[in-house]
Amino acid sequence: MKNSPAYKIRIRPETEQSRSEARASTASHKLKIKLNQSPVSIISPEAEPVVDIRMEESESKLTENSTSFPMMERPDINIEEIETIDFRPSRPSPFVKKKWTGHTFKPPKNIFRFGAVAGGAVAVGLLLGYVVLQTFTMEPTNPEEKVPAAIGQAKQTPQDKAAGQAAGAAASEQVKTNETANKPKTKPLTVTLPVVPLYLVQGGVFSTKAGAEQERTVFQQKGWPTHMEEDAGKHTLFLGVSASRDDALSLAEAYRASKQEVYIKEKSLPAGTVTLNIPEGMSADAAEEIKHLGQAQADLFQIVSQSIGDGFKGGKISQATLDKILTRHKEALKQGRSATEVLGEQQKALLQSALNEMTTAVTTLQQFAGQPNRTYLWQAEENMLRFISSYKRWQQAMTG
Repeated sequence: MKNSPAYKIRIRPETEQSRSEARASTASHKLKIKLNQSPVSIISPEAEPVVDIRMEESESKLTENSTSFPMMERPDINIEEIETIDFRPSRPSPFVKKKWTGHTFKPPKNIFRFGAVAGGAVAVGLLLGYVVLQTFTMEPTNPEEKVPAAIGQAKQTPQDKAAGQAAGAAASEQVKTNETANKPKTKPLTVTLPVVPLYLVQGGVFSTKAGAEQERTVFQQKGWPTHMEEDAGKHTLFLGVSASRDDALSLAEAYRASKQEVYIKEKSLPAGTVTLNIPEGMSADAAEEIKHLGQAQADLFQIVSQSIGDGFKGGKISQATLDKILTRHKEALKQGRSATEVLGEQQKALLQSALNEMTTAVTTLQQFAGQPNRTYLWQAEENMLRFISSYKRWQQAMTG
């Protein structure tokens, strides 16, 4: 029987292995399949078929009643090991985190040399820039050596300097002359400030400001008027003021009824005269109002303090007295409005403060006339204390 050619059998896996299985199989030991390669006797056709086959225990046995058949010459069978398929990519994935191998970064050997060269270059550049800047910004020591501001400007001689100074002085004088010509012409006006008699109700004298402030707080909690002044290191606390002694006594009796000891101190504001410059175009009526401003303020203070005394004594204010107060107050406001047009800023502010305090006192007396209550009288008395303080400072600013 003709021998068949030798051939090899390759075993292909039935199912494709997964990536994890492929890796596991690679890591494990490689399995080998061995086949019994014992020689098999070939029986001729004339002889009785005899089969001599040695097989492993794992192979199945031939059945006893199998039919004899002529055997062909079996070729040698060699089953080679089939390598498992590896699905790992040829290059590592960028998304896979690289494991730390324990090696740290080592700087190159010439990094210090490179840093020194770079630092030296920066230092040289800064030094060169500073030298160039100083060269162009340095001024000459001698003023005569300075570069002229404009190109082609000639050097100025002493004669030219003198002529320039003379021209400047002439221009300045011309400006002053023009200002004088444009300034409105004025005329003098004499204002007489009369004596203002004061009778102060004194609540106490203290050596320290803290003691006076403490007592002042007690009086304010009771609703009483307070005013503090400092003189020769002493702090005096006043509780009221009047233009006559009788009105001051009426106010003192109101305090003594509340078991508060007070004293009456007489102190008048001195008389004086003040010269003001008013415009020549001002009307005669306005000039006359300014002239009698001091007397109008003194008269208004006297009638208001008298009305407050009447309120403490009789518990009311007559309508005739209230009408008289309103008339005098209106005249005082008109005169003060005319005076503020010719006064300085400080004098104007002090006069305005005095007029505001007087206006508040008059308004409070109107409320007392409609509803008699001593609370209004205390409020009006405190406004009178502030009025005298502002009027005193205004008088000092006018005469000083």
